[in-house]
Amino acid sequence: MKTLASCLAIMASLIAHASFAACEMPSLVASIPDGTTATEDELFEAQTRIQAYIAAMDEYIACQNEEMSANGEGASDQYYYQMSERIEAARAEVDAVATDFNDQVEAFRAARVFPAGSR
Repeated sequence: MKTLASCLAIMASLIAHASFAACEMPSLVASIPDGTTATEDELFEAQTRIQAYIAAMDEYIACQNEEMSANGEGASDQYYYQMSERIEAARAEVDAVATDFNDQVEAFRAARVFPAGSR
């Protein structure tokens, strides 16, 4: 009976570890072009990469939330604190990337002369 209980405990630990390992944080967007010198095509390419990155980060955050829920009430306060910190860090990173890209789009627009009302 002790052996069965030990095996079940090991299996539960492995399953919990496997589900945690499934939450892989996506790589940060390599670069965002300088809006003052970038072409429109370069900004569109960056926008596509950033949208894919944000979608991947949304999946990562959802996975982290599922991981927290899966551990239920038996998890320690420290565990919830660490998981919450990871989620908040991921959200902050997404916000920083989006803000940087939006700043470069504004710089792109400011560096070009547009007829009145065309913006």
